[in-house]
Amino acid sequence: MRSLTDKQQQLWEYIIGYIVDHDQFPTFSNIQEEFGYASPNSVTQQINSLVQKNYLEKVDWGKYVIHPSRRNQIPGIDPGIPVKGRIAAGGMHEAIQENLGHLPVEIHPANTDHYFALIVDGDSMIDADINDGDYIIIDPREPRDGEIGAILYNGETTLKTIRKKKQGITLHPENPSYEPIHITPDEWEQVQVFGTLVGKAWKKDGQWGLVFRAA
Repeated sequence: MRSLTDKQQQLWEYIIGYIVDHDQFPTFSNIQEEFGYASPNSVTQQINSLVQKNYLEKVDWGKYVIHPSRRNQIPGIDPGIPVKGRIAAGGMHEAIQENLGHLPVEIHPANTDHYFALIVDGDSMIDADINDGDYIIIDPREPRDGEIGAILYNGETTLKTIRKKKQGITLHPENPSYEPIHITPDEWEQVQVFGTLVGKAWKKDGQWGLVFRAA
């Protein structure tokens, strides 16, 4: 692995310290203020250098995480998938706001640093083999038609299959005991998408299981 310049090393150490202290990646504004860069372009150049040298990984527009090859070398950072809270699979409830630790490192596949997990409350998705108490693994991207999404709507969260039509979007339960939720196009701006279900984990008899779904 290529060595860092002095400036890159300073930025790397700042990013690690910020993540340890705040449990999130610093913003470009944070970095620009810390190092007195003249413009965000200077931040981008330095960040890109860390990406090229496999210290950081770009996972979305303007979003970066620690490269998987570096996580185990950083004291204080748990390499497991973070558990961000609970989500309803039944009636809707309040937004995800908790921090419930991490799934164990042994079930953390490579190239999944941007994923997070939620604990399922309820049985509205049992026909999709998602059960009360399961840990669902979420990729923070918008779900495609037919995929299962973690949705915030009217201040409450829910886990449902997404059905996209010209008339709007339906949040479809996978249990006939529950009614679908219909959202018209003019209501879509009230919806926040946390991400798309890509797998689940569970613990039984002291052993962890993990399964990922095909994209």
